[in-house]
Amino acid sequence: MQTSAITIISLALIGATVAIPVASIAKARADNGILNLLAQSNLLGSSADPDITTECFNHFMPILNEISTNFSVEYEQCVTVASQAAANLSAKAAQNRADFVKETSAICSAFSSCHSDTDNLDFFNCYATAASTDINEIYNLSDNASNAAISLKGGLQQIKDTEDICTNTAQCTYTEKTSETFRQLYACFGNGLPADTTVSAS
Repeated sequence: MQTSAITIISLALIGATVAIPVASIAKARADNGILNLLAQSNLLGSSADPDITTECFNHFMPILNEISTNFSVEYEQCVTVASQAAANLSAKAAQNRADFVKETSAICSAFSSCHSDTDNLDFFNCYATAASTDINEIYNLSDNASNAAISLKGGLQQIKDTEDICTNTAQCTYTEKTSETFRQLYACFGNGLPADTTVSAS
């Protein structure tokens, strides 16, 4: 009885993992701890009443499935929010990049205009004037580009950190609720299903 019960629960966990590919890796890690708990449990004795066992499974398996579904939804939300935030940040960075390209094109144009000078002296004077005029813009461009890079890197890291906190919280909630449900399931195998047994999966 113990082996078959563990097999049924294990298949339920694996089935839920396969059904939601985006959260499958995180869920598999969470399930590993739960499966270890199953393997170490001595509460599923071979003398368990088949009718009680069936009643327990019928009550608790839908709860476990709901917990698994909630975890998948919460995990997906964490990833979706992070992806949208990263996309918004990238869009702003792309606009900044376009502004930088436009500004450097204007600077380069000032030098390119000198190329039409046929007299060498005029050419050198033109370059000197362009360089003198644009030197402050070039320094500003360098500072602004450096700040933009720092800001983008920091923003992406913040999004990643927030996503990690969100997914870790979802995983912890999933593990805690699943473990508590298993505890009640084991108790049910030994004592039957109490009339007031309820486990919230939300």
